[in-house]
Parts: sequence; structure tokens; C-alpha cells
Amino acid sequence: MSKRALLPAAIAAAFAVALMGGVAAPVSAQQGYDCAHGPDTWRVRGVASWDRLNIREHAGASSPIVGSISATASGVQCLGPCKGNWCRVSWRGLVGWVNMRFLGE
Repeated sequence: MSKRALLPAAIAAAFAVALMGGVAAPVSAQQGYDCAHGPDTWRVRGVASWDRLNIREHAGASSPIVGSISATASGVQCLGPCKGNWCRVSWRGLVGWVNMRFLGE
């Protein structure tokens, strides 16, 4: 293959890597927000150690808070189905909605 033919392939590969954030994406709740294809349970991530992750009555930041999850918690079950970035979860008997950007494998 000539150097001229390699250039479009290299540009396409660089573009694909850029779309993925420059690295292979880790398994996390951010990919697809689909409980059926994620782990059995999730852990809280991206929450300061002194803070808590709010569980809300409905999907959305303006929905009333019904409880919270410790910043170091694990064992959060995703019940689905998800609505955008929000998924229905269960943790220690508490059921509500969380933004999945704060959960990871």
C-alpha cells in the first residue's frame, strides 16, 4: 500500500480515537445507560468522599430527593429501564433514580 493510500486510513483511525476520548473506553455506566448489559451491581464514583449521591423520586435533577447513597458505596442495583442519563436503582431497600455518570463498575 502506498503512503498516499495510508493517509486517509490514518486520519480515519485518529478521528475514531478522538471520538472515544483518546483511549479505549472503560466499562462504565456512561456507556449506553442500559441496565441489561451492565454489571450485576454498580459502585458510586465521581462523588467527593464527604458528599453523598442523591436518589430522586423521578428521573431528573429537579425531582425531589428520596434518599442518598454513600460516596464509597457499592452494590447499587440498576433496575431499568433508563431515561437518558437517569436510571432507576435500588440500594439497601431504597429505590429511586440516579444520574448514571456517578456509577461505575
